[in-house]
Amino acid sequence: MVQPYLAAQKINSFEYLLLILFAVLGLFLLCSANDLLTAYLAIELQSLAFYVLAAFKKNSTFSADAGLKYFILGAFSSSLFLFGSSIIYGVTGTTNFEDYKDLFFYSYNEIKFFESTYYLNLLQLGFLFITLSLFFKLALAPFHVWSPDVYEGSLTSSTIFFAIIPKLSLFCLLVRIFQSNFCDFIIYWRYYFVIIALLSIIVGSFAGLEQRKIKSLIAYSSISHMGYALLAYSSGTIEGIQALFCYLIIYMLSGICLWTIFLMIKFKNNFNNKGNKDLSDFILLNKTNTLVSIIFSTVILSLAGFPPLIGFYVKLNIFLTVIESSIYFAAIIGIICSVISTFYYIRLIKVLYFESGIVGNLYISISYIFSLILTSCFYLLVILFFHTNFIYLYSFNMSFF
Repeated sequence: MVQPYLAAQKINSFEYLLLILFAVLGLFLLCSANDLLTAYLAIELQSLAFYVLAAFKKNSTFSADAGLKYFILGAFSSSLFLFGSSIIYGVTGTTNFEDYKDLFFYSYNEIKFFESTYYLNLLQLGFLFITLSLFFKLALAPFHVWSPDVYEGSLTSSTIFFAIIPKLSLFCLLVRIFQSNFCDFIIYWRYYFVIIALLSIIVGSFAGLEQRKIKSLIAYSSISHMGYALLAYSSGTIEGIQALFCYLIIYMLSGICLWTIFLMIKFKNNFNNKGNKDLSDFILLNKTNTLVSIIFSTVILSLAGFPPLIGFYVKLNIFLTVIESSIYFAAIIGIICSVISTFYYIRLIKVLYFESGIVGNLYISISYIFSLILTSCFYLLVILFFHTNFIYLYSFNMSFF
């Protein structure tokens, strides 16, 4: 997917693909990390690759600005993670997750070590810095201010990785830290996470209404979707973790399908080959590439949560999980904001099929590789739509890793 886009952008550097591989390696290491220091190094490996990918187009001031913003705020959030890890190490004497399990089991059953308010407050302070760092990386409100500018200024091929890759690995780390090791502290962080999730949903739903650029629209949509994922995680139950992984899997499939369309459609007039397309640029997409337009609209409706598409099922599963956890107010706010956010998704459908513009941009026919990737992702979404039990069973197994 990336190579034809790099050729169109006149970027002839083999380092770009190596940076992508380093970012994927950081994802694998972070998902399998069993130590706070290993997790920090994996986050830094992934983040350093992302900083360079954001600023890779050296002759573009927008790309340089995006890379600089990403680097400054990313370095700040990484320092928060390291500081929180040092506090936890000072209290517990270890950074290994397995040691945390043994330590807390022994402490709560024999010595009651954490009955001391001083140590308990220090431990909560360390958790606070770690969660703030991860919320920066996930672009959750109010720590999201960097993401629209970075998404819009970076290359589209780089934006794909910013929008998709870090989400899964960071949520895996959150599950490992708070569900597998410090699950007894759920009463301390649960409702704070719910507030952050609701803020992300509200900001992503309302701020996206004014966007006219596709990348900015997808950035605020991503903020809203990560809010729903955090809402499922905040329930603190196995069903919530199952709903979280279901949502992340569908979000990744939909994101790959959506960004593939952005990468592959090219204007026939080269002078209008913009990196970030406006909504009005898709007026004639239905007439020039009908199949791509159908897939694009289906994925958009799935992201919006229209029944009976698979996006509706996973979002409904989140709301049911939150209601079962007795967080009724958050469920009501999430449902209302989900209805409000459908406006900018329906506006895309209006541009595709019902816009009355006579003059528009014609597109070049897509290549075989792009069509294969696109139809494969779309086929997976359709299969999961007919067989929802598969995705639920798979996510249930993931909940116990």
